[in-house]
Amino acid sequence: MSSLIDEKEQKLSVDEIIVSGSTLAAIWHMSWPMLVQMLIVSVASFADVWVAGKLGSDTQAAIGICNQIWFLMLLMTVALSSGSMALISRFWGARDYEQAEEAGRQSMLFAIVFGVLSTGAGLLAARPLLMLSGASATVQELGWQFLSVDLLSQLPFTIVWTAHSMFRAVGNSRVPMLNWLAMAVVIVSLDLFLCLKLHMGIAGIGWAWLGGGMVGTILNLVLLTQSDLKRSLDLAPTLGAIFGGKKEELKLTLDWMKRILNVGIPTCIQDLAWVMGNFALFSIFALTQNPTDSEAAWTIGFRLEEMICTLPLHAIGCSVGTIIGQNLGAGKPERAEKAGWQATQLSLLFLVPITIVMYINAEPIARLMSQDREVVMLTADYLRIVGLCQPLVACWIVLFGAMTGAGYTKWPMWIGILCLTVIRLPLSYLLVHNYNMGTNGIWIGISASAAVIGMLAILRFRSGVWKTQKV
Repeated sequence: MSSLIDEKEQKLSVDEIIVSGSTLAAIWHMSWPMLVQMLIVSVASFADVWVAGKLGSDTQAAIGICNQIWFLMLLMTVALSSGSMALISRFWGARDYEQAEEAGRQSMLFAIVFGVLSTGAGLLAARPLLMLSGASATVQELGWQFLSVDLLSQLPFTIVWTAHSMFRAVGNSRVPMLNWLAMAVVIVSLDLFLCLKLHMGIAGIGWAWLGGGMVGTILNLVLLTQSDLKRSLDLAPTLGAIFGGKKEELKLTLDWMKRILNVGIPTCIQDLAWVMGNFALFSIFALTQNPTDSEAAWTIGFRLEEMICTLPLHAIGCSVGTIIGQNLGAGKPERAEKAGWQATQLSLLFLVPITIVMYINAEPIARLMSQDREVVMLTADYLRIVGLCQPLVACWIVLFGAMTGAGYTKWPMWIGILCLTVIRLPLSYLLVHNYNMGTNGIWIGISASAAVIGMLAILRFRSGVWKTQKV
């Protein structure tokens, strides 16, 4: 009995940080481990790009295309993790621990199913998608060498993403941070060893991520057995009832799937618009003077932007999503809104100085990632042009993360589709084809569409309509 009381008191001590007292303290409690985690992810991503640079611009271009295909296969996991986080955090804030555990159980069950299906679908679709990218035959072949290995990591990474969303939903962002530290050590070590020592080429990068995903899965499952959500791993009764033909249990599982995906599917579609928009960009790259150099520069520039800017912003957005979900569950919508604005302000304080440094030092930074002069110049242009919109990108990512925590995802979905396809692609094509602006026309299209999303996110969050979202 005493251990049960201690466990409940420990839950409350963490929860009270999030739903009462200083909202800045709550943001710091959730954000700093996420920021460290994203820095760790950045190191792993940097290792990929750096190693690819040693292997040549064709390899860098292949990595850029393959990352989009890999993420495309992971979209249902994104939907699952978004829905899980929104539901579990809402139940946790309302002190309904039993429902939170059930949401976790159903999420883990779906993770296994989706992971298996996305692996098979990815392997079947990889070659056709590489052909649709319009890349050269050499880049396509390198892409297949990478994806034939890397797509095997879909199942472990699906479990990792889902487990991390469960930990964050209950206010624990330190476990995902430590888990990613272990994964990054494996990924970076294998990148260097397999690619540069054993000369396995681009396939070595795929094996590195598969190894990291396996390590992460094992650690997550072990740590979940010691967490407040440990009963969520007890899948046997649910699986037994479903395969045993119990209609009531099957109906319950389908109801949970509907609740989770009602939140997550719009996020999935929004990310799908982003990925498909990126695929379409490759057809516009084909209109430039040197498509392979443009593709390589986009790969490097995108990864650098991700490492320096967007990953930390996603950390803040995910963190404030948990805070908003728990506070809405606790019946404190005004506190939830206050946390959203404060998180946005903090992200701007963090990002603006970094983007100034990135703008001034664009070319030296680009030279760290490539030895090809043309690729370096195009990458530097990317960092300067896209860097100008980063403050609005901060508002976009953080406020969309805040609304996702509330379960309000349909409006962000439509805005994502509008800006990432209807605005970005025609504008980029127009500037390249009609105005002969070359690759810089694409960089301007990317920057302008991101700025529009940021402005619309500010207006929508200010309206407060997300506070009434039911999950």
